[in-house]
Amino acid sequence: MVMVKELLKKYNKIIIYLILGFGTFLVNMFSYGFFSSFTNYSISYTLAWAVAVLFAYVTNRKWVFESKVSGWKLIPEIVEYYLSRGVTFWLGLVLMWIGVQLLSFDDFYVNISRNAILLIPNYYLAKIYVFKEKKNNSKEE
Repeated sequence: MVMVKELLKKYNKIIIYLILGFGTFLVNMFSYGFFSSFTNYSISYTLAWAVAVLFAYVTNRKWVFESKVSGWKLIPEIVEYYLSRGVTFWLGLVLMWIGVQLLSFDDFYVNISRNAILLIPNYYLAKIYVFKEKKNNSKEE
C-alpha cells in the first residue's frame, strides 16, 4: 500500500493530466461532432482544436502545472500555450488528411486516434515550453 501511495505521489501530475486530458478529448470530440455536421473535416478539426485547447489551457494551468501567472502576464502564457499546441495541430492535420483522404477512414475515428497519438507530445510541450519552472530571480515580482 505504501508503494502505491508513493507512485501516486510521484506521478500525481501525470495522472491529473490524463484525467483532464480525457475531459479535453471529450470537449474535442463533441466540438468536432458539432462542427462536422455542417462543414468538412479540416475546418471541423481546426474549430474543435481551438475549443479543446482553450479548455486544456484553463484546466492544465490550474491543476496540472499550477501556474501562478496572473494579470497581463496571462497573455504571453496563453499565446505560448497555443503556439506549443500549434506544433501538434499541424501534425494532427496531417494525420487527419492521411486517415481521411489517403486511407478513406471515417473522420470521426481518425480524430479519436489523432487525439491519442498527440497526448504525450502535448504534455511535454506544455511542461517544457509553457509552464517551465521559473528560476528565482531578484528581478521577478
